[in-house]
This record gives sequence, C-alpha cells and structure tokens, in this order.
Amino acid sequence: MKTRSRFCCLIVCVLCFMLIFTSCGDKPSEESASNISASTSESVSEKSGDESSKEETSQPETDFVPVIRFAVASDTHISDSGSIQARRFKKLFSSAYAYAESCADYSKLDAVIVAGDMTNQGMDYEYDAFNSVASRGLKKGTLLLTVMGNHEFVNENGAEVYLEKSGSAYDKHEVINGIHFIGISATSFHDSRYSSESLTYLENELAAAAEDGGPDKPIIVFMHHHIKDTVYVSSEWYTDSSAQIKLILNKYPQVILFSGHSHGPVNNPTSIWQGGFTALGTGTLSYFEMASGMTYGTIPPEATSAAQYYIVEISADNRVRIMPYDLITDAFFKTPSNIDDPEETIVYYIDSSKDTSLFRYKDRASTADTPYFASDAAIEISDIIDCSARITFPQALDGDCIYSYSIECTSADGSKVSVAYFSEYYLEPMPDTLSFTVSGLKDNTEYEVAVTPVDCYGIKGEPLKASFTTDKAEEVVYTSKNPVNFYGTFTNFDSVTKLTRSYLTPAYGGKISGDIFAGGWADGTSSTKARFELAEGKGYNGSACLGVWAEGDDSRGLYIFATEENGNSTAFSDISYLRVWVDFTDVTFRKASFGLISEQGALFTTDEKDGCNDQYFWYLPEGSTTWRKYVHGDDGCFGDDQGRNVNGFKGWMAFPICDFIYRQATGNAKEGIGASYHSKHIAGVYMFWDYSDVSDCTGNKFYLDEIAIVADYAVFDEYPS
Repeated sequence: MKTRSRFCCLIVCVLCFMLIFTSCGDKPSEESASNISASTSESVSEKSGDESSKEETSQPETDFVPVIRFAVASDTHISDSGSIQARRFKKLFSSAYAYAESCADYSKLDAVIVAGDMTNQGMDYEYDAFNSVASRGLKKGTLLLTVMGNHEFVNENGAEVYLEKSGSAYDKHEVINGIHFIGISATSFHDSRYSSESLTYLENELAAAAEDGGPDKPIIVFMHHHIKDTVYVSSEWYTDSSAQIKLILNKYPQVILFSGHSHGPVNNPTSIWQGGFTALGTGTLSYFEMASGMTYGTIPPEATSAAQYYIVEISADNRVRIMPYDLITDAFFKTPSNIDDPEETIVYYIDSSKDTSLFRYKDRASTADTPYFASDAAIEISDIIDCSARITFPQALDGDCIYSYSIECTSADGSKVSVAYFSEYYLEPMPDTLSFTVSGLKDNTEYEVAVTPVDCYGIKGEPLKASFTTDKAEEVVYTSKNPVNFYGTFTNFDSVTKLTRSYLTPAYGGKISGDIFAGGWADGTSSTKARFELAEGKGYNGSACLGVWAEGDDSRGLYIFATEENGNSTAFSDISYLRVWVDFTDVTFRKASFGLISEQGALFTTDEKDGCNDQYFWYLPEGSTTWRKYVHGDDGCFGDDQGRNVNGFKGWMAFPICDFIYRQATGNAKEGIGASYHSKHIAGVYMFWDYSDVSDCTGNKFYLDEIAIVADYAVFDEYPS
C-alpha cells in the first residue's frame, strides 16, 4: 500500500469539513447534491421514464434546513476508558458537535444512538468506561439512546447490569422534536432472536408513532442485529427474528432502521437498503468484518482502521439527509471509486414522500456502471519464486465502489489458481495500487494472470492480463529419523514412548517447548482442559497414536511439533496433500479444520479461506477401497455445522495444502495475506476443533495417527526401515 502523507491527509480533512460546513442550511450545490451516485439517479429516472423526473429526484427540491439532528453508531466494544475504542467514542462526540455548531440555521445535536455492543463483555467496569466517555462528551440538550447487543450478554448478568448502568429499559420509545425513536434490545449472546415481548412492543409503538406523525414523517427504529438480506453483510449476520420484524416494518415505509452487529463498512453503497422501508448498517468503532468470499477470510487488511458513524438530519418537510463520517480521517466519507469527482462526499437522501416506488436505493444493480481499468493500466509481477508471485496493479474505475478483485493464474495445461481480495475501499483514501501474493503455483510453469474488478453490486469488468513463469523448485529429499510406515510421514507415534506438553507456540510469539501444544485455538494460551495422551492400540492397524479430548466445550487448538528430541520429519519432496488417519467415532464436531505451521511459526489453515464452495477434502473409510469426496463449509471447516457430519468417521482424511491459507498476525514470517502454504519445510501440524452446540462430547476422545505430507493422497508408498 502506498505511503500516506499525514500533512496531505490533514489538508484534505480540513477542506472536506469546509465544504460540508458551508453547505449547512443552504441548498446543496450541484456538486454536493450529486452525492447520490449517477447509477442511483438513473435507477429512479428509468422507473419514471422521464429525464426531468430524474433531475428532480436526484436532489432536494428546496433548501435543506434541519429541525432535528442526531448521530448513530454501534459496536463501540468499549472495555476500558483508555482503549482505542473509547478514544474513538470520545471523538464521535467532538466531531458531531463541531459539525452541528458550524451550521448557522440549526446548530444542535439532539441525540446520539448506540445500537448495541456498547461494551465488549457487558461487565460493570466496561459500562463505567462507556458512561464516563459519554457523560464527558454529551452536552446539555443531547439525549443518549442505547439498546443491548449480543456482547452485553457475555456477562451472564449482563441484562441486569445494563438496566443498572444505563438507567433505562431494554426497549424504549422517545419523541424528540416530533420524531419518534423506537429501540429494541437483543436477549442473549448466542441467540439472535428478539423476544415476543420486544416484537409486540415494536408493533404497538410503531402504530402509535405512525398515527401521531402520519405516513411521511420518518420513524427511527434501532436494534443491534440486521434484518436478513437487507444491508451489506446481512445475508450472513442477521437476527433469526428477521421474518417477523420485516413483516412489522413493511407496514411503515416511513421507517428508517439502523442496525449493527456485522461491523460492515458504512461507505459501502449497499450499507443502505430500501424495500418496504429503509435500513442502514451502522459500522463499528472497533474493527471491520466483511462478507465472506475473500481468500483471506472476513477480516480484511488494516481491519482495526474502523471508526465510523452517521450524522442524520431531518427537515421540516420530512426529508432526510444521512452522512457517513470517518473518525480515522476526521471527515465525511468520500464516494469510493468515483470517476467524476474524487472529492465528492457520500450523502444518502430520503425524500419527503415515503412512496416506496420512488425510493432512490432500490434496484441499483440493474443500472450500475460496469467497472473498468484505465487504458494505460498494467500489471507488474515481482517476487517470483517456484510456487508464488506478487501481483501489483492499479485500482479499477467505477461510478460507485470497486468492492474486490479476482486474480486467476492459468497455466498452459489449464490448471488454475484463483484468489479474491478486497479493493480496500473501506480505507480513506483508497490506495492507488494494490499488491497481492498468489501462491500454490506449480514450479517452472508459465502462467497467464487475469485481474478482474468487481463492484459492490457484484458486476464484473473486463480483466487486466499479463504473463510470467515460475522458478524451478528446490530439490528436497525426504528422510525420516523415525521408523515410519509410509513415504512422506510427518509422524506416526509408533516409536514414541512419552509426549511432552509445550506451553508455548511460535504462531503467537512463543517458542516450541515440547511435542504438543493444546489450548486456545486463536492464541498462545495453553490449557490443561485441552488434553492429550499416547494411546496404545487405538491407531492405524492397532498401533499407538495420539488421543485427544477436552473438558468443556470451548473451541480448541492442537499443534504437533517437530523437534530434535522427537525426530518428526520437517522436509518433504512434495507438499500437495496433508493426509491423516483419524478415529472420530465418539465425537461430533460442530466444526473442525487442519493446517500447517511453517518454520517461522506462521500458521496456515483451511478456515482462513472463507466463502469458498469448492474446497474439497477426501475420506477413505476403514475397510473401504474407495475415497469419498466432501466439501468444506463456507468457512473452510468440516463438521456438523457445515452440513458434513463427521460423527463416526474412522479412516483416512486428506486435504489439499494449497487450501491452507496464512492466518494473519501469526509467526515471525512476513507472509502475504491470503497466501497458501508454499514451503517444503514445516515446523508442525495444526488442528482446530469445536464441538459446542452439537452434543455433549466433553471428555470423549478422538484419535490421530499416520500424519503425512504427500504428493498423492491415494498412494501409500511403503518407506524402508
């Protein structure tokens, strides 16, 4: 990513503020009124079939003078008053007041809404930190409105603590300057449903608000979880009460719903949705999490550069202006990928008439621009080795937002390696160029690379192409210090007399101090609740193997290391597949995955490759001669939660190592985000498992044996002793 100049960023921020501030109370200029993208305006005009109609609906009819102004945020995740989230929350107040007080015609901030996940765990001290920031930030005349999210229930007494610390009810209805605000709270951490009492409350209060305000006066509704298939990420993060709530809200086109939970960016144009009502995703002050489908998973690069909220204004004639604000740059968000005016800021307008047929943000994909590369755009290929290359290219252009890129490397024999990466549109400014490492390539092979831009509506542009040839791979000779049965075996436990627990793992900054680490799946915390033993007679052909079990249903991680003491193999002539003999007879995994750890401690696993429906693994049941093909779930895991029940599995499992993707922030290596495992040397084998919410498998053992790294999973070459 290009180096950013702090001075330039400061100048841009100041100019953006001046542009917005000088427009307060005045009719927006043609430039600022066009904040609704060209594709949106065209969508409205095509419904009317009239060019003059298009012009009328693309900007407010008269001067926009607010009669109420409020800020909306969610997912502040405050743990203590010194946290970065708390500092960002403090900045929310100062920036919102700075904007409000710069507007001559209406200088008040009437309310601040936080739509759940105010705290990280719902603890007393976290509420104290939240309230401390809020009490210092709020000025007289501004009402703070909150509802509970799921993180308020990490603490089992979270509901009681919320009532005590917030001084308000779970569900609430306030009227400010004639505008009705209705909020409903979540009821637990794991269950995303809303109680029948809350749904009845919502229905009754909406009816009262509509009767008071009429069909066009906006009604503000706020809750933590999204309604399914509305705003960005809501197809994956949503309330299980979506159908019931949508049925209620569809009666009121004047409703504007704000919800969070997903941490999806507010500057994604699909963060606003219109159907029977209007809905917006509220972003986060903590870290981004996106829709699945990218090679490196749902957590993007620079995910912690996330601090955003909305400033919302309503005029006397019931028009609404919604402006996404970026606390990182301390300025209003600009329109990503805008080809007409890079300085244009995002403003969402909702017209005075709440006629759903005239909603600006419906059916945008049908008229959206097709993304494209500039005529002089070219791919630069560097860092070419035997199995990977770094692909660098300029951003494509679009009228709305370049969302992602697919990068496909195709060899002469038709084999392909495909990856997908975000455009990093959620950062401001967007980087001018992007660089990604594509790994899992064949050595000494010529490839054509095609980079295809994809916009926020899923529309693909024409690819940019180039070619390159990978280096010839190093020659590695497999040798095992232990007596093993098959060529390519990492370990088979046959010669092991005892196992030593390692209390550290290099993946999270430690050093290998034993044969096996067992404990936290995503950190270096060893736990004696994650247990293992040398199990005699339980392995392949009745041999010794590794027995594993857990006390409690937390997700666990297991690392089996190679050390000088245990002699497990570290070098392999081919790294195509990880093959493992398993006995899962007595457990049902909710989900599980395997992986490898490099010599530098970098962790690579299948569950880092999200949103892929073509991640295969193979299973050979004990006593069978036919391998069966299975597909991972979208999160790269196998198990009951993935619709691939492994209960009763006993036999061989095999996983393509090209699907083992680098887990960010592990090891000392500077691995590229989304890179596949590519070294012919390993430090160990990894397994993640979680059998919570499936059945009570606490204490039930499963067994691993004959762990090997091979060229062909179906070939069992005997290894001479």
